[in-house]
Amino acid sequence: MNQVGQIEDLKAQEESPSITKIVVPEEHQVPESFDNEDISINYVLDGKCWNRSEIIVDDVFAHAAALSVMNENEDHEPRSIDECKSRDDWTKWKEAIEAELNSLSKRKVFGPVVLTPENVKHWDTNGFLCGKEMKRAKS
Repeated sequence: MNQVGQIEDLKAQEESPSITKIVVPEEHQVPESFDNEDISINYVLDGKCWNRSEIIVDDVFAHAAALSVMNENEDHEPRSIDECKSRDDWTKWKEAIEAELNSLSKRKVFGPVVLTPENVKHWDTNGFLCGKEMKRAKS
């Protein structure tokens, strides 16, 4: 179709009452330059930061970053109440601990503590019984 035919088609569309005009808003363009020039996986804990202009972000970089995270043997969660109390977020940990204990109590997961008499042998909960031990246990 030539240019004159296209113009005639546009005029015909404008005159037709059945065609609704839809105005599509213009998309926002992302600027080519980044305001943030640093890449960091977990800067707060490890302090590592890479410059975007010096790093080629590809599979090799992703693999190196993943290995860096996996090789960190630090467990950043506390392992005891004393460690927990020394943290800045102790109040949140305390609330979480109390909520968990209340939940266990509400569901009656644990009963009252009962002391066993001295003449009662305790079962080893870490092991398992084989056939000979089962016969000995029954007798």
